Amino acid sequence: MNQTVASGFLSTPLVPTANRTVDEFVRRFQLFVNLPTFILGLLFNAFALWSLCCRFRRSDVSVIYMMNLILADILLLFSLPFKIYAYQTSNWSLGPAFCMFLECLYYVNTYASILMTVLICLDRYICIKHPFLARSFRSPQKTAAACATVWIGVWSCSACSYLTKPPISVCFFNHDQSLWKSPVIVLLQTLFVLSALAMVFCSVQILRALRRMSGAKEGHRDNSKSVNIVLSNLLTFLVCFTPYHLAMLLYFLAQNSLIHEKYLTPLRNALQICLLLANINCVLDAMYYYFVIREFRKSHKHSPADG
Repeated sequence: MNQTVASGFLSTPLVPTANRTVDEFVRRFQLFVNLPTFILGLLFNAFALWSLCCRFRRSDVSVIYMMNLILADILLLFSLPFKIYAYQTSNWSLGPAFCMFLECLYYVNTYASILMTVLICLDRYICIKHPFLARSFRSPQKTAAACATVWIGVWSCSACSYLTKPPISVCFFNHDQSLWKSPVIVLLQTLFVLSALAMVFCSVQILRALRRMSGAKEGHRDNSKSVNIVLSNLLTFLVCFTPYHLAMLLYFLAQNSLIHEKYLTPLRNALQICLLLANINCVLDAMYYYFVIREFRKSHKHSPADG
């Protein structure tokens, strides 16, 4: 989980914590990655938010999902400048309560993004594979309830995790090592594996259905945009979150003496770098926004009353 961001390094002591340090390469690399992630992510998300609010009905099911995914990205973006500051200073001066709030945002974004992306993929699967079921199953109210459930769930888990965290003088660093002995990591790994399986299954089924539609009869509308949406959604998910959870699993095994302790330091570095890749999801999500907004424009031209 995201509080693993800097659970400790044993190499160059540039940013001291209670008894661990942040590796110099990782400290510099996170600045190199997080700064453009913040700038580009802010621009892309602001454009997507403006397009959705000004050009489309907010009661559309797809729009509701996209708005919630954008919100998850914005939560990460809000915490990034403070995370950069925490990595560049030796002492957190903005208070433990604000640090706890920022770390919660960081955690919430990752798993809210994962679950929102899965919901989007499931929604498209139902629409394409089970169109009659979709008529009764899809509604703005049910979509809003599903999104609200995700937010309540991730915020509740985050709050439970951080309320037990002891006050420290640094932020995004030096988290309690008992985390790696708890079932929390197993639960997060299980959540990700189930989400990844759902994403792959739904995406493959959607692509097969779109291919059959295209070959069913001549003159059938071009499905290339829909294919691009499905692929960008799946690739963003896998590229951003699979390396991070794999590194988390390996570090968990090392912390529990299932992998030799000599690999702890390189695994910490790998976990840090993979977490930076997970941060980039708010930029790569822009591919999804781009294709969906294009599809919305086309569908609204042909069917202005489409809900």
